[in-house]
Amino acid sequence: MSEDNAFREEAYTVLKQSTLFGRLDSEMLKSMIAECTEVQWKKAETLDHDIGMKHLYIIISGRLKITHIDPESGRSLALFLKSSGDIFDVFSLLDGKEHVVFPVVMDNMTVLRIPIERARKWILEYTQFNESFLPYLGKKMRELEAFGTSLVFHDTTTRLANLILKHTDASKENSYDHYPVKLINNLSHESLAEMIGSVRSVVSTQMHKLKDEGVIASKRGHLAVKNFEKLVKKCDRYFYA
Repeated sequence: MSEDNAFREEAYTVLKQSTLFGRLDSEMLKSMIAECTEVQWKKAETLDHDIGMKHLYIIISGRLKITHIDPESGRSLALFLKSSGDIFDVFSLLDGKEHVVFPVVMDNMTVLRIPIERARKWILEYTQFNESFLPYLGKKMRELEAFGTSLVFHDTTTRLANLILKHTDASKENSYDHYPVKLINNLSHESLAEMIGSVRSVVSTQMHKLKDEGVIASKRGHLAVKNFEKLVKKCDRYFYA
């Protein structure tokens, strides 16, 4: 099997497990993948803020942090942390306008690239894709709504607890009776701060408190939940409902 075919098989396997592409007919999904070009991004690579104007990117592996930066203070706010099966940039895909955000490559990444005009035709030509795209879009809108609401109504402790709970797999425990935390488990305190609208020093203080209280376990930057019930109590009850 050639490297290209091996990659397309990997891409198919990943996307078949995703919310956006998982329900597509196998031949349709393979046809869509065949139209794309494989692109590699290195960790910490600087991407142009307007890359979403010309192409749509489908993440196969790695994480992409989507941030806004205040030009006066230099503070940044992370709106999304995208991973396998996600697409970028959905805003430019929808309206064709410039979306001034700064994508930050968090890991070595593999993505599929498709011209934005062709991606728009996918929505029109492939009914199954359209049916999956609308719920995916709705989910992202709800995440933005929850993020904005949390910034206004919750303190830092609650916002941090909500973030950790969102990414905790409560169905699994490891050999140390800890619940694994996915996607954000090895992010720096600075990145976590960007995701809850705070600053690194405040998040570091709160993380130490959660660790001292036996809520979380953190070693060498890897995060796990030690006491799930205590974490839930620190969250907004509507968030967890």
